[in-house]
Amino acid sequence: MTYYCFINILAMELTDDLAYFSTQYNELDLTPGELASRLKTWGDHRSYDAIIRSIQRMLAGDTAVSGEMKVIINMLTFLQHIEDDRNEGLQWTPMPLGSYAAKAGDFMLNLSPQTKGRWHISIVHQPTGYSHPWPSWQNDLDSAKRKALFCLGDARRHIFEWQRDERLQSI
Repeated sequence: MTYYCFINILAMELTDDLAYFSTQYNELDLTPGELASRLKTWGDHRSYDAIIRSIQRMLAGDTAVSGEMKVIINMLTFLQHIEDDRNEGLQWTPMPLGSYAAKAGDFMLNLSPQTKGRWHISIVHQPTGYSHPWPSWQNDLDSAKRKALFCLGDARRHIFEWQRDERLQSI
């Protein structure tokens, strides 16, 4: 009886962790590849394929969601909410050929329509000319706007890290 109760409790915890992880993951609207790239950038030593397999197995419920992944997903969701709040008044201006542009601080964001209703996202830091890596194409305009804000946070962190490294080298 005790063993059976332990298995049920363990299954409940795994289900709760999976539900929490899935909810947060879906809110971020990331692909396993995008999350894997982010983890590699942040220093994950595993191969890109191993990271993707790990994420896919967690999402499928084949393995438990690791404590580290809970922290990472929680942190990413929090950062996304900060970006959403910071850019609440962002105005998307319609441009020629159906594209949209917005200015967020020193960054210029552009959304361009592509074939089959998809959208391409471009983010450029105007003072340096830094062009943030393009995320995967988005399937609709609202998704493209949301993904642009998510990537804007990454671009801001990249510029901050670059400027910090420049300051440290000059010391």
